[in-house]
Amino acid sequence: MTSITVREYHPESGALLGNISVLNFGKITSGTTSKVKVIGVAFTEITEVGNIKLGLISSGGLTVNPNPEDIAADGSASNGYFGIESTTAFDATKAASPLSRHFAGINTTVTAADSKNVTVGNKTTTISDYIYLDIEIGAASISGGNGSYKIFFDYI
Repeated sequence: MTSITVREYHPESGALLGNISVLNFGKITSGTTSKVKVIGVAFTEITEVGNIKLGLISSGGLTVNPNPEDIAADGSASNGYFGIESTTAFDATKAASPLSRHFAGINTTVTAADSKNVTVGNKTTTISDYIYLDIEIGAASISGGNGSYKIFFDYI
């Protein structure tokens, strides 16, 4: 049976902090951007995984991207409020400041084929690249919220 483990890494050193089931950005002040969270996904009981995509399927009522610009080959946009980037080797500079690439919008179909998903590469045949995530909260936001990400992949 295939098993998926999401792991969190220290944003400055890249050291493994542990496995997580919930991604907590903590309290974010209105008008600011959260600290960057660094995660990775490990797959077991399979030979190879590919075509990894991360989709934002719920934003907790926050604006995701009202007008996506400069859509890259991986599906990310140069603007927006939910940051996402990935690298094969850990990059502390990427985690040190707000991300420059973002989700183009919410995956409303909750499918792997949705154009709002962002493609993530692989470090090994069963481990994803490092994934960097952040959230920018608008100045008018004054309430808490919960969002959801979904991982899509193909495997052998």
